[in-house]
Amino acid sequence: MSKVLATVFLLLMVVDTHGSEALDAFPGEVDGKLRHVINLPKVVDESRFRVELIPGKSQIAACNLQSFSAPLRKEILPGWGYPFYVLSDLTPTTDTQKVCAQASETRRFITVRGDGLMLPYNSRLPLVIYLPQGVQLKYRVWRADKNFSEAKSK
Repeated sequence: MSKVLATVFLLLMVVDTHGSEALDAFPGEVDGKLRHVINLPKVVDESRFRVELIPGKSQIAACNLQSFSAPLRKEILPGWGYPFYVLSDLTPTTDTQKVCAQASETRRFITVRGDGLMLPYNSRLPLVIYLPQGVQLKYRVWRADKNFSEAKSK
């Protein structure tokens, strides 16, 4: 009887971690960075989809193109095997150096540029990203066409 009870308990734990309770496995913050969560809907063929993370800050900026630089590292939750991502502290960069009129300053979303911001689509687990204080997270879902194009050899 104890084996049956242990099996039922184990199954309940697995069901809970794949449901809304899966988030409980992740800490609220890592290295002083806050947790952000994306729950993706189920789709028919997840291999055709990708999630682009667009972290950034809304701030007053002049006419020059600006961005932030910060590497995103993938980590694995110890004991669970679930992936999560941690964005390092932001480093501001100026992409252009035009002379701007004072009136050209407006509030806009300045994005983080870097590698690793395009992630595989996975609706079975929440996508957990830890960001520094004051950094917002936006995202978009990309979908590949069903049709393949053939490359020609030359």
